Amino acid sequence: MVRINLSFFIFLIKGACGQISPGLILLSNRLMGCAQSPREPSSKHRFRAKPLYLIIAAILIENALFAALPGTRILITVDKTVSGMIAEQSLVGAQLVVGYNDEILFERNYGVRSANDDTPVDSETMFCIGSCSKPIASAVVMALVDDGELVLDSTIEKWLPEFGSLKTDEGESSRAPTLIELLSHQGGIYSQKKGMTRRQTRWIRDFKLTLEDAVNGIAKEPLYGAPGSVYAYSGAGYCVVGRIAEVALGKPFEQLLKKHICDPLELKHTSYFPAKSNRNIASGSVNGKVNPATPHLSKPFQLPLIGGSLYSTAGDSAKFLGVILAQANDGSEVLMSSELFKIYTSRYSNKKPYALGWSLMMGNGKPFGLAHSGSLASSRALFRVNLETGVYIAFVYTISDPRTSGELGRKIANTLGSITAPPVG
Repeated sequence: MVRINLSFFIFLIKGACGQISPGLILLSNRLMGCAQSPREPSSKHRFRAKPLYLIIAAILIENALFAALPGTRILITVDKTVSGMIAEQSLVGAQLVVGYNDEILFERNYGVRSANDDTPVDSETMFCIGSCSKPIASAVVMALVDDGELVLDSTIEKWLPEFGSLKTDEGESSRAPTLIELLSHQGGIYSQKKGMTRRQTRWIRDFKLTLEDAVNGIAKEPLYGAPGSVYAYSGAGYCVVGRIAEVALGKPFEQLLKKHICDPLELKHTSYFPAKSNRNIASGSVNGKVNPATPHLSKPFQLPLIGGSLYSTAGDSAKFLGVILAQANDGSEVLMSSELFKIYTSRYSNKKPYALGWSLMMGNGKPFGLAHSGSLASSRALFRVNLETGVYIAFVYTISDPRTSGELGRKIANTLGSITAPPVG
């Protein structure tokens, strides 16, 4: 059944006036015949069926305005691009959700679960979202700060004494990093972007380890630089953050995620450890076979890579992005206080446009949105939130050949970026 949102015609007017035209995203959702049953996480997101005459009128408007309204063409281009990548087997499976304020405008699933399972991806298929875990993990930590359980400016040996005597190439560090330095990648912890030894790699890629094991290993590694002096993107640093939360609260990070993010937002398909009985999990490929480095395939599977191995769906991720947008726009304090939210989403590094778990989308030298990408094994993800237009995207996908990852990622980012581009004028 075709269903039409009450704000449909408002969106059309905005599109006709040359604005971002998110309503045309909704238009193209039906125009392409790919509208699936809308998710109904709460009453404010529900779509109500309309009489037949309204449906007919909407279709006539679509046909009349389609060629003139660029937003529709953008969405169709995105859909064709992703469908083409599935057809040419560059992608194995994917989910795409586009939202506008508190509306889900477009949702589509593509491809299959894995090379070993040709079951079509559905809205409940869980994908590893890689480093898109970071903004979610950071939100957990900020909620704990809000509760008075953690302090952003405290040096971390308060919780992890093993970090009290760290070394750099120039000798002993004068102090341990602070929690906020770790969240903003300025803690001096080694970086996967700068090259890692085999042992350093093990601490963040051996999923047979516990988080405690991994962080104990990280503590023995030399710092990349003195805390606060250098930006070095660090998955290891986020493992340290997660362990701090565990020690401070006496609970696994998975439980903290559930309490502070998943339960309040009703995220039913988000976890570091998908249930062993759950077969509805996507895996990418390498050399024509399922990539064995995909975290949940590890036996045993014990390490929550805090900033890199969260599993979720595009639908759950879009709920999270929608809440972030709502707090930015109207100050609703669902996840944390307004004061902490400003810190969470503001540039902390003077070297990179990075906040606490978020890259800042820049236009004309000013931030207009939040973004992150994720990559682990053959799993990929992309989050984008345009804080000015109210449009956000959650795209999760698996690839068939990691060697093509860079080219594919650039093509996808460029294509999806047209939806969340900075406003004109």
